[in-house]
Amino acid sequence: MVPAIPNSHVLSLAEICYRVGERAILKRISLKIVSGELIAIVGPNGGGKSTLLHVMAGLLPATEGVVTIDGRPIAQFTRKAIARQIALLPQQARIDFGFVVHDVVRMGRHPHLGRFSPPSAADEAVVHQAMEVTTTLPLAQRIITEVSGGERQLILLAQSLAQEPRFLLLDEPTANLDIAHQCHVIELLQRLAEEGIGIVAVIHDLSMAIRCFRRLVLIHQGTVEGDGSPVDVLSVEMISRIFRVQARLYEDQASGTPLLWFPVYKKELAPSTLME
Repeated sequence: MVPAIPNSHVLSLAEICYRVGERAILKRISLKIVSGELIAIVGPNGGGKSTLLHVMAGLLPATEGVVTIDGRPIAQFTRKAIARQIALLPQQARIDFGFVVHDVVRMGRHPHLGRFSPPSAADEAVVHQAMEVTTTLPLAQRIITEVSGGERQLILLAQSLAQEPRFLLLDEPTANLDIAHQCHVIELLQRLAEEGIGIVAVIHDLSMAIRCFRRLVLIHQGTVEGDGSPVDVLSVEMISRIFRVQARLYEDQASGTPLLWFPVYKKELAPSTLME
């Protein structure tokens, strides 16, 4: 975990619960995310990971508990003020209208603009930089509905970066990307964390999570089962209990990073039901 530093920012969740009717999706979750942290949220499907991101971003109100930004409850912020602090890239963001890609990315500047104020040269510079680092500049004049799923993912990441957030929340940011773009996105997230942005990403690839992220939060059935270093959270015992598969943990001799291998699927432990 990155220690708090002067002028750092903190996104905190205290005893967060979220229910739909009688069904508890999140149960007493407490987390603290500090500027510069690079965190992967992992866990089986249906455990509440995506819901947790939406509660963090203030898009879903917690049934119990409180989310704060630098000690101030998120409920006291306007939606526009939250967007200057937190950007959320959801798992399946839909854009059904034929906007030009550059204009889609420029929409990320909305939280920084006054009412009816056009983007300034400084705003356009931020948009250009966001597209440059996400390798989407060649797509600038394309129509968003005509690009591939992987290209759209990168474009929406550029839009999130154009918000200049203090915290960036991403739901499966490498989904639909080829291996080269997956590596590029992970390297970009690592660089953004080094520059002081708090990064929280839902990651289903456990090998990627344990290799590329500094802190893992394991969510299972709406609760935090583990929070700490990758090798501590994703022990072979924890993987067997939570994910119901056997795993082996190795150290890559070339890089010194941990590697996971899943030699056998434990059919007798296959889950019979999934929680949404």
